[in-house]
Amino acid sequence: MVKRIDLHEGCIEIMLDGQAVADQLEICGAPQNTELLEIMVPAVRIRRGQQLRLIIPGKDQDDAVPPKRNQKLIKLVADAFKARDLVVESPEKSLNKIASEQGRCRTRLGKLVRISCLAPDIVTAIVAGQQPEDLTANRLAHIDLPPAWPEQREMLGFS
Repeated sequence: MVKRIDLHEGCIEIMLDGQAVADQLEICGAPQNTELLEIMVPAVRIRRGQQLRLIIPGKDQDDAVPPKRNQKLIKLVADAFKARDLVVESPEKSLNKIASEQGRCRTRLGKLVRISCLAPDIVTAIVAGQQPEDLTANRLAHIDLPPAWPEQREMLGFS
C-alpha cells in the first residue's frame, strides 16, 4: 500500500497506491487505476547528540516547535550553582582552599562561580530549552562572561 515515504525539513510525505487503499477499505465500484495518493504531514526534526527524532505535532500543537534542551548546558549551569553554594558556605576560605578541599581545579571552580552569576532570564531560557542555537556548554564554559546582565544577554545572543 505504501509506495514511498520522503522526509523533508518541515514535513513527511507519504505516497500510497490508490488501488491498494481502495481494496483495503473495500470500496466497491472504485475506479481501477494505479494513481498515487499523497499525504503531507507536518513534522518537527529534533536532534539530541547522535539521535534524530521526527515529532508529529498533535491538534493542539499545530506549529509548536518543541524546546531544544541542551542537557550538557543545563548540567553546566547546575554545577555552577553548586560551586557558588560551596563558596558562599565558606566565606572565610579562599577559592584555592575550597578547590583543594573539594578536589577540584581552582580555575574551573572560578569559571563555574562566574557562570552562576548569569542573568536569571538567561538561566530560565536555558532550562526551558530556549537558548540560542550556538550557545553550548563548551562555549559558555570558555567565554569571558561580563558581570552586567545586559552585556551577558548581548554576548550570548539573547538580545
